[in-house]
Amino acid sequence: MTIDTAFIVRFLLAAMAVYRVAWFAKEDGPFGVFDRIRLWLGKRAGDRNPYGLAWTLAEIANCPHCAGVWLAMFFVPAVFYPSIYSDVMLVFLALAGVQSFLTRATSEE
Repeated sequence: MTIDTAFIVRFLLAAMAVYRVAWFAKEDGPFGVFDRIRLWLGKRAGDRNPYGLAWTLAEIANCPHCAGVWLAMFFVPAVFYPSIYSDVMLVFLALAGVQSFLTRATSEE
């Protein structure tokens, strides 16, 4: 595999897309949907094996860094096997990722 400019651009777009989707899942989401999913997963994990599937999913849902690792798997095909559809998706999510990153970087919290 040769690393050309298009590959590097797709890689950077995918990195920003994963960033945005991982942090989006950490937020409440539209109509509080992600908050409800995290609450449901937390209830299911509360009385289960601390290293079982329910516990693992609850941990992933509450940790954007953990979610980013798993989400990256879904973006790898868009980097290695590009199409017009994957490029549009990458650009769309990467723009949202850059906006999210800049908002977090410049907030005074």
